[in-house]
Amino acid sequence: MENQKFQMTGVLQRRNPVGTALPLMFDSPHSGNTYPTDFAHDCPRENIRWGEDAFIDELYETAPARGAWLLAAEFPRTYIDPNRGLEDLDPDMIDGSWPGDIRDNPKRDQGIGLVWRNAGAGVAFYQRKLSIEEVQARIDGYWQPYHAQMAEIAGEIQQRWGRRWHINCHSMPSPAFGKTLERDDMPKAEVVLGDREGGTCDGAFVEVVREAFEAEGLDVSVNEKFKGVELVRKFGDPANGCHSLQVELGRALYMDERRIEKNDGFKALHASVTRVIGKVADYVSAEIGA
Repeated sequence: MENQKFQMTGVLQRRNPVGTALPLMFDSPHSGNTYPTDFAHDCPRENIRWGEDAFIDELYETAPARGAWLLAAEFPRTYIDPNRGLEDLDPDMIDGSWPGDIRDNPKRDQGIGLVWRNAGAGVAFYQRKLSIEEVQARIDGYWQPYHAQMAEIAGEIQQRWGRRWHINCHSMPSPAFGKTLERDDMPKAEVVLGDREGGTCDGAFVEVVREAFEAEGLDVSVNEKFKGVELVRKFGDPANGCHSLQVELGRALYMDERRIEKNDGFKALHASVTRVIGKVADYVSAEIGA
């Protein structure tokens, strides 16, 4: 299979497997840094860029070379978050009565729901309410295309193999930087794996990924603070052979969190992630008898 690159400029990039494909997919929903022209936030841009999972798509860029699909958002999660459900919208942000369903969600209550309200440390995104039309435009132009591509990849894999493995790729602030955002609960571990307490993948897959990162000398915890949100919930169905695991990498390992610039650790972590991808691919290949 050719490594065809599908791109919706400013929205997403999709890369298909190189060579022999495996029932394996990676996605990076929060690494986007192309800010839409209609993102009329009132707070300074530098106050919200910490919301980016900066460079995560680059850290996993070798996945297609190991037979996996790789999908990455180009838009920022603070504009609209593809790792939230459409029901995770804060109705108090909307000018009018939102026509869709709304559900209780602790992320939304923190101001980081489908559309972000809180930039951290008491900084609000908007001094106004958003119109129904502008929120719907974000859904139609950004959230829906990302989920459509996820569903297309997942469906293609499921149809071909009847089984699927998925890694949902993220980063997390260090405890020290978290305090500047008034978030004092950041894990001390360097890598956190999340499977919604066993609800989105089997334990064997978790252990493969845990052991692969630990072999790189990294401290790993499971379901500490970050347990997985919408994408692993939506695409994880272990009873039917579909395994989704969220992976959070500590930002201090590879970047200056204030300047959002790669640090001297980026190259080493890139090499580590590449080896982890290789071990995951080997596991999947063995599972399907390839």
